[in-house]
Amino acid sequence: MTNGVSDARTGADRLSVPQRIMLLTAVLAAVAVALFVVVVRPLPAASTAVALPWVLWAAAFALSEAFPVHVQVKRDAHTFSVSDLVMAAGLVLTTPGDLVLAQVVGVAAALVLHRRQRGLKLAFNTALFALTAGVATSLYAALCAPMTPDWFWFAALVAIVVATVVGNACIFVVMSLSEGRVDPSNLLAMCTLTVPAAVAAAAIGLLVARTAAHDPAALALLALPTILIIAAYRAYTGAREQQENLRLLHEVTSLLHAGDSQAALGDFLDSVRTAFRAEMAELVLIGPGGPEGATVSRSREGAEPVVMAPLDAPENQQRLLRLTTASGALTTRTGTGRSEPLDTYAAACGLKDAVAAALRTEDRVHGLLLVGGRVGDVTTFTSRDLALLDTFARHVATSLERGRLEENLRQVTDLKEQLRHQALHDPLTGLPNRTLFLDRVRQAVDASGRTGVWPAVLYLDLDGFKPVNDTFGHEAGDILLRTVADRLRGCLRPADTAARLGGDEFVILLNGPIDRFGVTRVVERIRAQLEVPVLLGDDVVTTVGASIGVALGEPGIPDADTLVRHADVAMYAAKRSAGTDFVVYEPGLGNTTSTRKDVVAELAQAIEDGELRTVYQPLIDLRSGRPIGAEALVRWQHPVDGLRSPDQFIGLAEESGLITRIGELVLGDACRQAARWVAECQGQDDLLVTVNLSARQVADDQIVDQVREALAASGLDPHRLVLEITETVLMQDRDAAAATLWLLKGLGVRIAIDDFGTGYSSLAYLRRFPIDMLKVAREFVDGLGRDAHDDVITRAIVELAGTLGLLTVAEGVETTQQSETVTALGCDIAQGYLFSRPIEADAVSAVMSASWLSDNVRPLPVELGRLGSTGELASA
Repeated sequence: MTNGVSDARTGADRLSVPQRIMLLTAVLAAVAVALFVVVVRPLPAASTAVALPWVLWAAAFALSEAFPVHVQVKRDAHTFSVSDLVMAAGLVLTTPGDLVLAQVVGVAAALVLHRRQRGLKLAFNTALFALTAGVATSLYAALCAPMTPDWFWFAALVAIVVATVVGNACIFVVMSLSEGRVDPSNLLAMCTLTVPAAVAAAAIGLLVARTAAHDPAALALLALPTILIIAAYRAYTGAREQQENLRLLHEVTSLLHAGDSQAALGDFLDSVRTAFRAEMAELVLIGPGGPEGATVSRSREGAEPVVMAPLDAPENQQRLLRLTTASGALTTRTGTGRSEPLDTYAAACGLKDAVAAALRTEDRVHGLLLVGGRVGDVTTFTSRDLALLDTFARHVATSLERGRLEENLRQVTDLKEQLRHQALHDPLTGLPNRTLFLDRVRQAVDASGRTGVWPAVLYLDLDGFKPVNDTFGHEAGDILLRTVADRLRGCLRPADTAARLGGDEFVILLNGPIDRFGVTRVVERIRAQLEVPVLLGDDVVTTVGASIGVALGEPGIPDADTLVRHADVAMYAAKRSAGTDFVVYEPGLGNTTSTRKDVVAELAQAIEDGELRTVYQPLIDLRSGRPIGAEALVRWQHPVDGLRSPDQFIGLAEESGLITRIGELVLGDACRQAARWVAECQGQDDLLVTVNLSARQVADDQIVDQVREALAASGLDPHRLVLEITETVLMQDRDAAAATLWLLKGLGVRIAIDDFGTGYSSLAYLRRFPIDMLKVAREFVDGLGRDAHDDVITRAIVELAGTLGLLTVAEGVETTQQSETVTALGCDIAQGYLFSRPIEADAVSAVMSASWLSDNVRPLPVELGRLGSTGELASA
C-alpha cells in the first residue's frame, strides 16, 4: 500500500493547488464512506474468519506503518509499508467492516503519533487508506463468490493489486496537480515499484492467514522468513539509493572542472539540489585571507541563481563552520532546536529542514556546503544524507584544492616563462638583450668554423637621442627607442638578429654569407628608416642619426666577444668621423685597448677635475604624498658635450674599474647631503637617501670600510642609508655577495634590490640575503594599464614584498594613472618624472623643509603610517 502527498504550489487557475488537493481529498473521503456504508459493512465474514477483536488488527496496521520504505519519484516522496501483508491476512481472517475500520484507525494513529502528520496531508492519507481498504474488501468478496475456498488466495492477490493501483492513481493525480502537468511515466514508475512489493507482501500475508487457520502453532516458522524478506527489501532499496548517490557524486563533482567557473558553480549547485531533492543548495567559500573575502553561491527553486556574491553578514556561516568542523556534519528540522545555529538559519531561509557540512582538506577549511528544504513532506534528511553530504563536501574541497593548486602551478609556469623572456629580452623594445645576442653570435661563429660562412656584426649608437630624452622626458625617449627597434626589425632578414644593449646602443647580427657590399645595402636601409620623422606625441616630431661600426667575420676570429668588440671599436671610430656612413673594423684602425684608453683616460681626468656631480630624485611616500628622501644619481658635466647621462659612461667605468672611485664619491656626497636634510627638517624620522652599488663595489674588499667612513664623516644615522644592488650583482658570486651584504647590514644600513623582476628573480636570494626593499623596475611601471603581463608581474612583486615584510618602490612613475595604479596595488614609495626630475641637493633640501605635498598622489583616507627606521611602516 502507498501513501504520499505532493508539495503545494500556487496555480494559475481559480483554485490553488492546496485547494484542489483539498477538493480531491473530500471526494476520496466521500467515495470511501459511501463504499463502506453501502458495500463493505453488509458483507459477511469469511468462512475462514477467526474471532479476533478489530483493535488487534488496528494495532497490526499501526505496527506495519512504523517500518516504511521511502521512495522518491521525481519531486514527490512516497512511503511504502508492509500494511498489504496485514490487509491480505485480514481478508481471510476477519470481517470486511472490522478490517476497513481497523486499517483506518491503525494507520491514522501511526501517521499522527509516529510520522507527526497534520492537516491536509493527514486527511488525504487517511481518506486514501479508507478508499483502498474499501476497494480491496469489496473486490475480494465479489471475486470469492464464484470461487471455491481453494482459490480465495487468488482473489485476495487480485484485490490487493487493484487497491494498490487505485492508490497509485490517486497519488498520481496529486502529483499532476502539484507539477501542473500530466506525465504518465510517473504513474508507471510508481506501479513498477509498488505492485511487485504489494504482491510479495500479500502472498506472505495469505501464508500467515492459512497457517493461522489450519495450524496456528506454525506461525512462529513464518516469522523469520517474513522479517528477512522485509529486511531484504529495505536493504535492496538502500543499496539502490547508494548506487544512485555514487553516480550523482561523480557527475556533480565533475561539474567543478568545467571551463567556465561561474557557470560550473551554478550547474554544480543545481545538481546538488537535485541529488538531495532539496529546495535550496548553498556553497560558502572562504579564501586564505579569512571570512572578510568570503563568497556565497546559491541555487534555489524558483529564484535566480547567485554565484560568488560577497557575504554581507558571515557570522551565521562562521558559527555553522565551527560546529560542522567539530562534528563533521549537521542536520536539523525546523523547530526541533537540535542544532540551534542551523535551525535558526533554516528557519530564517524559510526551510523546513537543512543539512550542512564543512569543506575540509588536511591543511584548512575551505567553506561550507548546505542543502535545505527536503522536497516532499513524507521524508526529511536522514543519517544517510548526512554521510552523503559529508562525502560531497570532501570531494568538493579536494576539487577546489586541486583546482587552486593547478591554477597556482599554471601561474608559476607563466611567471617563470615571463621572467625567462625578461631575462633574455629588453623590456622596452622587446628586442633580444646582450645575453641572448651574444649567445646567437657565439652560435654563428661556432657554425662558421665548420662551414666557412662568416657573419657580420653592426654596432649602432644613436645620434641625437640624449637631447630628445632630456627635453621631452623619458616617455618621449622610450617612444623613440621603440620606433627605432621596430624599424631595425623591418630592415633585416628573418635569420638576422637585432638587439638593444642598453641606452641608445643597438647591435645587429647579419648571418652569413655576407660581405661588404651586403653590409652596405643593410646600412642604407637602416639610414633610410632613421631619416623618417618620429612622432613623439603632442605634435612633437624628431629624427635621429646613428654612428655605425661593422665587424666582418673571418678566419682567425677567436670568439664571438672579439667580433662584437671589433664592431664597438669601429662604432667609436665612426662617431669621431663625422659624415661617414659606417666604419668597418680593420687591424690598422687600432686595437680595442687603444680606442678605449682614450675614453678611459678622459673619464679618469673628469673624476679628478670634479666634472662628475651628484643629483637627486625625490622619493614620495604614496600614503601621504610628501617626500621622504631621494635617490643619488651621478652625472658627467662634460666641458664639450654638456651633461652626459650614466648610460654613456657607467658601463665604461665598470669595465675600467673607475666605478669604484665614482661610487665612493657619490656615497660620500649622498651621506653628507642627507645629514644636512635631517638637520634642516626636524621631526622627519623617516627621511632616507638611496645609493647604487655596482658589481665591482660589492666585490671590493674596501666597500664596508668606505660605507662606515662615509657614515662617520657625515654623522648620518645608518638606518637612513639604503644601498641598492641589482639582481645580476647578487648572482655573480652568491657567497661573496652574501658575506658583503651581511657585513653592510651589520652597520645598520638597509639593502634594496634595484630593477626587481628584470634579472634572475630567484626567490632563494630573498631568503638568503638581508633584503629590506624591492624596487619595481620602470619597465613594468611603464606598462601598467597597457600590458596585462606588466600588471600581473607588478602585482606579484608587491604582494610578494608584502608577504615577506619588505618595502616596495615604484620607479619611473611618469603619469597620474601609473601613480594611482601603484598606490592601489600597495606600493609604499614612488619616484619618477611625474613628481620631480633629478635635482640638485639644495633643491631637495628646500622641498623637504617646505613639507611639500605632491598633487599627483591620492593619499589614503586613513593615515596608515610612514616609513620607519626598521624598514616597516611605523605609525605616525
